[in-house]
Amino acid sequence: MIVLHIIVATTKFQRDLMHKLEDSLGFQVNMTANAMKNRFNNFLKPYSLTSEQYVIMKSVEENPDITPTQLADITFKDKTTITRMINTLVKNEMLIRIPKDDDRRAYKIQWSPKGDRIMSEILPITEGVIAKLSSQFSPKDLETFLTILEKLKQTPCLETL
Repeated sequence: MIVLHIIVATTKFQRDLMHKLEDSLGFQVNMTANAMKNRFNNFLKPYSLTSEQYVIMKSVEENPDITPTQLADITFKDKTTITRMINTLVKNEMLIRIPKDDDRRAYKIQWSPKGDRIMSEILPITEGVIAKLSSQFSPKDLETFLTILEKLKQTPCLETL
């Protein structure tokens, strides 16, 4: 009976030491990201794009002739997921594949004329939103915030999960 009481007391003590969900850094970062992603998806819906597809399109703009492998590295997604997303964007006539001269199996990705037209409409709006979001912080706070997010992304302890 005494052993059972010690085990129950120890378990309760361990639970008391645990963080509450709303105090969890990961939970708060995830909830913020989800809220921003949901709002952004609502904005993109009339353009037949998702936030993840937008990231692919924006990455193509910033990195002309990017390859799927490079996209996977930039977005932290596996190549299979990137290939599926590219296939969807090609099917929807947002992207085009251009075979590489030196390797017929490899290809570069570029905006199609339709993708160019849609992104030309979206980008000024998204840049305005980013400017409004950024204006909520001092330049120093924004730099600190982005540095903290980068540290979180690179945190070695997450690799052991």
